[in-house]
Amino acid sequence: MLTKWMHTLIDTLVASGVRDFVISPGSRSTPLAIAAFLHPSSRTHVLVDERSASFFALGLTRTEEQTRPVALICTSGTAATNYFSAITEANIFELPLIVLTADRPHELRGVGAPQVIDQVGLYGKQVRHAFDLPLPEEQSLSYVAHVATRSVLLAMTEPAGPVHINVPLREPLIPELDPLRTGRPVGTLPRFAEQVTTDELLALLSTKRLLIVIGPQLSTVDTKIILDYAKHSQIPVLADPLSQGRQYKTDTVFAFYDTWLKNETVKTAAKPDHILRFGAMPTSKPYLLWSHDIPTTVVGHAANWRAPQLHTTLLAGHPSQLRMMPVTKHDPAYLKTIQAAEKTVTNVFASLDQNDLTEYNVVRALNTLQGGSLFVSNSMPIRDIDTFLPTGTPLRLLANRGANGIDGILSSAVGATYDAQERYLLVGDLAFIHDVNGLMMARTRPITILLINNTGGGIFNFLPQQQQLESEVFEPLFGTAQHLDFGHIAAGYGINHQVVTSISELKTRLAEPTTVTRILEIRTDRATNVLKHRAIWEQTNHALTEYFQ
Repeated sequence: MLTKWMHTLIDTLVASGVRDFVISPGSRSTPLAIAAFLHPSSRTHVLVDERSASFFALGLTRTEEQTRPVALICTSGTAATNYFSAITEANIFELPLIVLTADRPHELRGVGAPQVIDQVGLYGKQVRHAFDLPLPEEQSLSYVAHVATRSVLLAMTEPAGPVHINVPLREPLIPELDPLRTGRPVGTLPRFAEQVTTDELLALLSTKRLLIVIGPQLSTVDTKIILDYAKHSQIPVLADPLSQGRQYKTDTVFAFYDTWLKNETVKTAAKPDHILRFGAMPTSKPYLLWSHDIPTTVVGHAANWRAPQLHTTLLAGHPSQLRMMPVTKHDPAYLKTIQAAEKTVTNVFASLDQNDLTEYNVVRALNTLQGGSLFVSNSMPIRDIDTFLPTGTPLRLLANRGANGIDGILSSAVGATYDAQERYLLVGDLAFIHDVNGLMMARTRPITILLINNTGGGIFNFLPQQQQLESEVFEPLFGTAQHLDFGHIAAGYGINHQVVTSISELKTRLAEPTTVTRILEIRTDRATNVLKHRAIWEQTNHALTEYFQ
């Protein structure tokens, strides 16, 4: 019965649209792992580090244009607790993980048996639903198939997110192998009905001084629909890098608002009557502060309430509605104001020394890439991408912007770029150290890792802690310099490592094709980095004030 029961569970998951199974090795999970491994339509990935495995699976959910469910498998006990951080990120960022945790049978729970913790409801409110399956028996086969089908639907239905299936198993744990080598092909993912056009959205689109903002969690298809509508209606669009909007270069899409919104004169001149936002809250803090008192409507679904201002209006809908909307007329002077602000910052950025080995010039060097997928670490890398990456950059940009942590970055990057033609990661030294075991999976999938090594937590040098605390307090608590030899670390994993000493060398390395994973280490200084950023802000602020006075 164990064989038939396991085949029903795994085969139904596959038939419901699960292609990838990420396996953390263990004993109690033996039948789950074997059934997934032998299924003819599955792709299995074995990672010995559960934490790395969970973030790799998180990345795999986004390896295609549409997110798709990915299954995680682990043994009983504390193995399952190592998944918690990735599950939290999946919950907030709405990514469809299906977590299969093997468990001891019910009679061994709570009686001191080894490798037993309370796994029922382990992930609490971080999952869409939690199932605790019965033991394998004939009467439960239909229920197991139901749970598998329902789990995929729950994981994919807005708001998408993780689902937990706890699987108690008795010994013996070895199933028959031959029956598990059969199975159905990967099924078609569920598609949900798009919202119909609404009078409320049409009224908003008729606002004379309207600003559209596109944030993370949008597909490239949805972003293109929004940008096409904005182009025809001459509505300015602020494009967060994770919206994929910066792949396009038109006179209505803008990238440098994080800089021009630091200027008081521009903040007044660029203030719209209304903001219409699609996707999650953008990365930019200047935008967050500026938009606090501007009437804002977010088009989406109620569960994705990503509006820290707390005054936002939610309109249930979808970008596809814009296909049915008539072109609306808007104040041309407003678009020209946004264009002038963008052009002023563009001119200042163009005047900067592009060969200076700085963290922002690393970002600007990425504009030379012809395509591929770039995963960006949280902390300073995503902020520099937001500030300095221009429109017309043909990269698919990905990041973990749910809980915004720096854990699991390398593993997430390998998963998220798994099926891309060219794969890149931009990461700082501390985030890299957090997930160094991700290099085990990186060996199997060539990826270029741009490692910004400023020996510590670079973002803290921009925060009040650096100015208000003595160095003797700031450095051990916030700077946290590690002084590690990344060449030796890379060698231990069998990874190619190079120290890049100039921006021109970096561009040369990026232009070289590679069939192996490589680390390009760029060494910078935290204090100098802050000074150079502030010097740029002074230049842009002066230029903007001079233009708009």
